[in-house]
Amino acid sequence: MTQQRKWYSLADKVWSPANLAMAAAAVLANNGAAGVDRQSCDRFAEHLGDELDRLGQAMRAHRYKPLPVRRVWIPKPGTNKQRPLGVPAVRDRVVEEALRRIMEPIWEPTFSADSYGFRPGRSAHEAVTRIYGYLNKGYRWVVDADIQDYFGSMDQQLLMDKLAERVADGTVLGWVRDMLRAGVMDAGQWQATPRGTSQGSVLSPLLANIYLDVLDHTMEALPGVQFIRYADDWCALARTQADAEAALATAQAVLTELRLTLHPEKTRIVDVHDTAFDFLGFTFFWVETKDGTGRPLFGPKRAAVERFKDRIRELTRRTQPMNIQMVIDALAPVIRGWGQYFTVSQAADWSGLDAWIRERCRAFIVKRWNRHPALDVEWPNRRFAELGLPSLAQMRRQIKAQLPRP
Repeated sequence: MTQQRKWYSLADKVWSPANLAMAAAAVLANNGAAGVDRQSCDRFAEHLGDELDRLGQAMRAHRYKPLPVRRVWIPKPGTNKQRPLGVPAVRDRVVEEALRRIMEPIWEPTFSADSYGFRPGRSAHEAVTRIYGYLNKGYRWVVDADIQDYFGSMDQQLLMDKLAERVADGTVLGWVRDMLRAGVMDAGQWQATPRGTSQGSVLSPLLANIYLDVLDHTMEALPGVQFIRYADDWCALARTQADAEAALATAQAVLTELRLTLHPEKTRIVDVHDTAFDFLGFTFFWVETKDGTGRPLFGPKRAAVERFKDRIRELTRRTQPMNIQMVIDALAPVIRGWGQYFTVSQAADWSGLDAWIRERCRAFIVKRWNRHPALDVEWPNRRFAELGLPSLAQMRRQIKAQLPRP
């Protein structure tokens, strides 16, 4: 691990006009929703210079206090449940981004190579292809684990202690503490936040990585175990059941010290030769080959495919007052976004999904515009391509050429 250094003066770097301006540019580019003060990104941008001057002055005079986070509830994929999302005020998002820009370089050089989530130059694709590579190398035993309510359960004092190991600037630590304790507004009622960090906060991903850094380095040192973490999702792979059991016991011990718990119903040890497991939206499984040795494969989770098809059905509803070009224009970003994430995997019928999408489009034309049902001649596959309909099979071929060999 790179030698740690303690930083004593950071506040002036956080509130510097250049840093606040770059932080504001990043926040405004995302064009997120308004917080409890109802100030939108557009309104903030209208008077950007004045807003940043006031914000910088408040920070320098130690008058800056973050507002409570506006809580919204969003559907949890694949369930009937909802999960909370915090929406900070735009000005608070600017401060969080300004803090992140100064704090991230302090921790980034010492983070484990096993951590992939929300880190510059790292991605979920790297994490899943690394898992695939280890499965190919004989790491068949997998600790498939889930941290229960991770973002909502972090101990704030433990987190502040970890920050203080590197940062001695009380002003910066005070800002972070105030953000953690600002509370939430839910349906007009203020609620305290004595634990956790808000999902939706610009700073939360970095804080989450700092909090679990000890888990990364502890698991990294385990012999016979390969560990991969992406935010609060992680798994450990081993060649033997005994090594997998040791990995789970070690992880449980570290998480207990961090005052976190593993979900009892979502934590298990599996032999991938017998039982599939999921990670970051993909399902990993084992298939038999003609020579009897078998090999691993991975593809989109069934639920991910069904959610994608539901979205395509919604966009190709036949009662819409739209022409086919408008429908394809609406479909294109959905297909590209889903495909760019999932076509890194090989175990899916990409050509079949392409054909299904085209048939949805043909059915739209028949129903909406009373065209003759024999459309395969009038609307061949190439015509959809000419109108801009992306192809998942083509995306798969392109991404396969770029992938490193496992």
